[in-house]
Amino acid sequence: MRHRSCRSSWRLLAAAGMLLLVAAGCGRTEGPQRYSLRGAVTFKGEPVPVGQIAFEPDTSQGNWGPGGYADIIDGTYATHMGAISGPHRVRISGQSGPVIDETQDVTLFTDYLTSVVIDPKSTELDFDIPESAVRKSRRR
Repeated sequence: MRHRSCRSSWRLLAAAGMLLLVAAGCGRTEGPQRYSLRGAVTFKGEPVPVGQIAFEPDTSQGNWGPGGYADIIDGTYATHMGAISGPHRVRISGQSGPVIDETQDVTLFTDYLTSVVIDPKSTELDFDIPESAVRKSRRR
């Protein structure tokens, strides 16, 4: 009888040890350090009401790894996961408001591209989108 009890204790101890090993690995992050980015996005001097911003490592300059993205709301953004340091291509789209009806065109500009170098000491980046970013078909 005692032999079975000892075997059960060892199984319980082994299971607890495995659980600790798994839990220790769950908090670990793999890959390069990511930095949270935030800032303002304006178009013609006014805050962009709604949009998206994406930070893509510039592989042409030797930077690689995960990028960062965020929604633009009332002219401000804050990345969810952050981006790595170094040179990045930045892709920004802006709308005058949320899309309510598929026939409604709320596009202010689409896929405005620029470049930045992300420095961990300065993770606040503002963008002022030039009027030339408007698609030519929208100009009147």
